Amino acid sequence: MAFIEEISKRLPFLIVFTAIVTYFSPVYLETAAWIPSFLLGIVIFFTGLSMNLGAVRGIKQKKKVLLLAAFLKWTVTVFISIALAYIFFSEEAEIAAGLILSGTVPSATAATLYTFLAGGNTALVIAGSLIDTGISPLVTLLAMMNIPDNQVSITFIDLLQSFVLIVILPLSVGIFVQRLFPQAIQYSKPLTKLGSSLALLCIVHIIVGEGAEAIASRIELLPLLVVVIFIQVALPMGLGYYIAKKARTKEEDARAILFHVGLCNTALAAILAFEFIGELGAAPPIINTIINLSVGSFIANRLGHRQSGRNIGQQQNQLSS
Repeated sequence: MAFIEEISKRLPFLIVFTAIVTYFSPVYLETAAWIPSFLLGIVIFFTGLSMNLGAVRGIKQKKKVLLLAAFLKWTVTVFISIALAYIFFSEEAEIAAGLILSGTVPSATAATLYTFLAGGNTALVIAGSLIDTGISPLVTLLAMMNIPDNQVSITFIDLLQSFVLIVILPLSVGIFVQRLFPQAIQYSKPLTKLGSSLALLCIVHIIVGEGAEAIASRIELLPLLVVVIFIQVALPMGLGYYIAKKARTKEEDARAILFHVGLCNTALAAILAFEFIGELGAAPPIINTIINLSVGSFIANRLGHRQSGRNIGQQQNQLSS
């Protein structure tokens, strides 16, 4: 258990390390094109297996908050991603498409973990991600329609098929297995953490290895890309939390919205970009994965420590009174 927790805690560093080592390595693990999709499908299967279905059903009492989370995700995150792509990479069609795709995929599985660590409402994130899965294919196509010199060969059917095979089917099977064997949820969480971490590292290794040559051809854009993607991650998180608080939502719901809006499933975006856009188009999602895990981890820990301090303070006040 300690080993699994250590890997989860150091995942952002391990992703950076894996990406750098793979990029500079003369060899990498060459696999069939379907392997990264299969690996992510396994992660999502375990997500469904360990999902708290009772808490998700209870979210029906917070329909307005769920609607707000979905609205912010598909306005703030998407518009910021489109604006950044057009402003900074209008002449780089593949990079622009990959940047937009990074902001139009569903919420990341890590958003649930970080929401939990921050003391937020994890059921809200899970329910929001289920809504995302139905909206994402259509929004992605609409967002990419007017990219200058668009060379992206992607259709709604392509996206829908990928979402069904990579997201909907594994998630449904995981939920079905959980309902069939309710005790499985007790044993699946450590396996989910370990499997998710290892699968993400394998996906990063495979995609960086395949795209290393394309990335090297435009290496001069890397510093700008890192700055732009940091804004793409951090700005929606800040705006999501700020708007949620202005809308007078509870603190735990505002924290959930923060991660739901800011952390997208960029592992999925990288796989889709590599398949439908090109090797260079996978660079923004990979970099986004590194940044959103790092920023998400930092904010979750800060909010978690703050929540712990409040709880201790409340206990002390109760004892003194």
